Amino acid sequence: MANKSRKNKPRDAERRGPSFEELLQHGEEALEEDDFEEAEAAFAAALELSPNSPEAHVRLGALLLETDEFEIGVRHLKEAERLAPDDVRPLHLLGAFYMEEGELKTSEAYFRRALDIAPEDSLSHHNFGNLLAEMGRFQDSEASYRKAIALNPEEALHFLGLGGLFADQENYEAALDQFNRALRLSPDDSRIHHDLADLLMTLERRDEAISHYREAVTIDPKNTLARYGLGNALLIAGDSASAEFEMKEAIADGLEVPLAFIKLGIALRMQKKDDESSASFQMALDLLDEEHETSSDTIESRYEQIVAELGIGNGTAALESAELLVEEDHDPTAVSELSVDLKRLAELGVAGAEEVLKLLNRQPEEFIN
Repeated sequence: MANKSRKNKPRDAERRGPSFEELLQHGEEALEEDDFEEAEAAFAAALELSPNSPEAHVRLGALLLETDEFEIGVRHLKEAERLAPDDVRPLHLLGAFYMEEGELKTSEAYFRRALDIAPEDSLSHHNFGNLLAEMGRFQDSEASYRKAIALNPEEALHFLGLGGLFADQENYEAALDQFNRALRLSPDDSRIHHDLADLLMTLERRDEAISHYREAVTIDPKNTLARYGLGNALLIAGDSASAEFEMKEAIADGLEVPLAFIKLGIALRMQKKDDESSASFQMALDLLDEEHETSSDTIESRYEQIVAELGIGNGTAALESAELLVEEDHDPTAVSELSVDLKRLAELGVAGAEEVLKLLNRQPEEFIN
């Protein structure tokens, strides 16, 4: 009997399956491979083994927020908060979620609780700085970022946050200094190269921007916004073939937004791929129509629609949209950003582009009867 029992032990262990710790590890490894489905399954299995584990609730909740399963994700994070009231991680995640949702008071409550629990935690001050910036409290936001830096001067994220705040306030030289500090601390961080490239584009230092965009997507090929930025910079530089490649890669990786298809349409039109270009502009219009069904129009989306209408050859509709827009809500900043695309379409001989460009570039006082 003793021998039989020993022979059965390996099979018993095999039937037991992976341990709680092994499931958590497997989930993290799946996340590193962007296999969200496998990661969710692993974290859920870990939670079945230990239903009262705050660790499993935090990891599963964070993943579900990442995959847009907001209701379930929030439920797991609130359970983690209940089980481990001194753990600031669910508070950070919930605060960030409610900030994204525009529920700033709720977000503030979570971030303040995190600060009460861990006043010397630099990430708590950083996250509170993010919220204060969103609330327009820029001086308080700067103070929070600087507190985070004082607590952990080796964390590049804090310099990146402060630099972003300066960039939003158009204090570009100060922003550039902070981004470069972040880059020195973490030269292999895709986010830093991306943010620095965006700033360099604003400063019209395009060649440097392209270099940093390339570095960002080399480090993280799934950084779709950096790839979009690279494609746009290449488009402005006149390298339409490379711009086409980068835009298609960004779209294939999930950046299916109207502006990406508009930029792709322009790149294709520059190469005389007219049919493919028109299809891309039509896709932009289809996406804009879907957005209009689920949310109200924004100034940006209305300008995007004008460019897309030009791209499919409907110059009359584009001009009518432009006339209506300037009468109701003319935005010189949006026009400035749009002018590059309109000028390119006008140079390519797209019907109506020149007329729309002239109309949108008129000074506001010219619209007064």
